Amino acid sequence: MSNNTNELTAKEIFAQLTILQKQLTENSNTSLHRLGDAITSIGEEDNEARYEQVTEVCSVFKTREITLLKMLEMYEKMYADIQKANKVELVKAAFDNNMAFINESGMETQDKFAALGYVTDKIAALLETAITE
Repeated sequence: MSNNTNELTAKEIFAQLTILQKQLTENSNTSLHRLGDAITSIGEEDNEARYEQVTEVCSVFKTREITLLKMLEMYEKMYADIQKANKVELVKAAFDNNMAFINESGMETQDKFAALGYVTDKIAALLETAITE
């Protein structure tokens, strides 16, 4: 992961997911548990007016749930991106270590090129796996 301080860490993403989970599950004024209370509080008007009020109340809760779902999807993508970046960093570190070993070895130049080619192929395969998972 880069040193950019504007990027979220996995820990921060999980903290945000915990907040979303609490909003979805706790019985607060903004939770889905209040939907029944809101519908119950609708007056004794004629059926058509009551239907419209229930529809409007449900629409508000539906919109809220869709917004929370979109936030969850965003955090899932951010977490996946962090995991990919971490895998790429691990592969880069392995490549750097192998390059240093090859450079510092007493191998002939031709053997170093062969070893470098082998390491490069392995690193490319690791990167492809890391990025597609």
